[in-house]
Amino acid sequence: MDLNNKINVREQSYERSDKLLEREKYLIFNIPFNRWVLFPCTFLVQCCIGIFFSWSIFNKPIDSYIYNDPLRGRAPITFYLTMIINSAGLLLSGPWIERNGPKNCIMIGGALFGAGHLFAAIGVHTKQIAVVYVGYGICVGFGFALCYLPPVSSLQKWFPDYRGLASGFAVCGLSAGTMSFSQAILPMTKHIGLVYTFVVLGCTFFGALTILALFFRFPPPGYKPPTKNNKAAAEVVASPVSDPEEAVIPTPQNDNNNNDTEKETTEPKLVEPVIGDLTIIESLTSYEFRLMFVMFLANGIASHIFSSRLSNFVQDIFGKSAETAATVVTINGAFNLVGRLSFGIISEKIGRKQSFIFILTMMILVFFTITRIITEKIFSGFVALVWTYTFVYGAGFGTIPAFLSDQFGSKNISPCHGVILTGWNISGVVGGFIFTAIYDSLRAKGYSVSDPILYNTNFYWLAAVVINSWIRKSKPFELLSKEQENEEWNNFLIGSPTSNNTKIITKVIDLFKYINVVYQY
Repeated sequence: MDLNNKINVREQSYERSDKLLEREKYLIFNIPFNRWVLFPCTFLVQCCIGIFFSWSIFNKPIDSYIYNDPLRGRAPITFYLTMIINSAGLLLSGPWIERNGPKNCIMIGGALFGAGHLFAAIGVHTKQIAVVYVGYGICVGFGFALCYLPPVSSLQKWFPDYRGLASGFAVCGLSAGTMSFSQAILPMTKHIGLVYTFVVLGCTFFGALTILALFFRFPPPGYKPPTKNNKAAAEVVASPVSDPEEAVIPTPQNDNNNNDTEKETTEPKLVEPVIGDLTIIESLTSYEFRLMFVMFLANGIASHIFSSRLSNFVQDIFGKSAETAATVVTINGAFNLVGRLSFGIISEKIGRKQSFIFILTMMILVFFTITRIITEKIFSGFVALVWTYTFVYGAGFGTIPAFLSDQFGSKNISPCHGVILTGWNISGVVGGFIFTAIYDSLRAKGYSVSDPILYNTNFYWLAAVVINSWIRKSKPFELLSKEQENEEWNNFLIGSPTSNNTKIITKVIDLFKYINVVYQY
């Protein structure tokens, strides 16, 4: 099989029989399916897997149970290892979801996610941290990927008319889960013990995700959302594909005269591919996608550090209680939720690119300011900056699905979203291990866990990474001929050919050209 055939096989869409399509018109019995039911179902799925980002609350109980030392620092490694597996899961599951549909993916993901918590219970009970690393890491890593992408992809396909809202709402449930479970974990461990807490959570997630999976489905071929303007909708001819962006739209007639038409045909034009015509390979190898990958990598560079260690920061740096730390984690999840939901809608008004410029700018300010706050031990300032970071971090997650759909089409949303999330995971895992290496190195030199140098040293390099991704060219570097360079400068300096200052600016340009010739001579 040659490369083209392999690519075609990988890009096959989710094919369903007529009988299955007819059955998917109904939820159960004679209750018709309504696309709006996907909003609460998506929220609940994301809420279940959102417990993963409350892992920092498990750190000290696990280290205390296994090593009798809450400062041993081995439990946080579970989070980073899980993110490595999650990266592979997100990378591989995107195309698989498009070929097999969301229901099967969420069912399998729910089984893995529940099993991961049972493995964690076994590892803690036997006091074998390796079982927690491997069992929880593999099962939850893959389970999270299979439960995270299908709801996002489903909403983007069903709601092309509310893309920003669907984008923000699809991922805000993750933060709601973090908020809810961060308050429930400590009371559960006190009443039923750490081992049984993992058992109860694993069984609950398996049952809930299996039931919720039954509500998910992709739109039928040729689907178009209902619109108020039926006349405009009637002008769109349905195509036999499942992506609404691939519908054929009548081409407007050219009212120009013959001279204008002839002029247009003789001038070279840059023909960009239509969004609906882009394949998965073309989307993933495009320059725009690579820029978005780097941008999103910077967006999540510190996310896993805060997610896995926020509870420790509050207790170690500022000497607060475990209950206070859990409250901070809960409120942190609330800011994440608000950022995800609000910026999905705000980006519709101000633009996706402008949204990310704001997000990365705020992150730079946070990283440079938080070092002074930690040095002065100002607890209120610390949590305010952490919550600000989490808000804009969530804003990036709420914006990126719609950004990808705008750029590459909703039919490519699952693979593109899966691959770009690997940037978030890679940055988080690498950033987490670098943070841990610097932290352990300074601890070995005699610094205490409350010493600001352990944390400020890390925030400086985090700021440098974000700055590097913030200052990017919108187009790649390219070699230009002298004529092309002159034309580019003319267009930049002169602007409109009818400008009143055209003659003056032209004379200035000619003067600089003359000076350049004399200098070269």
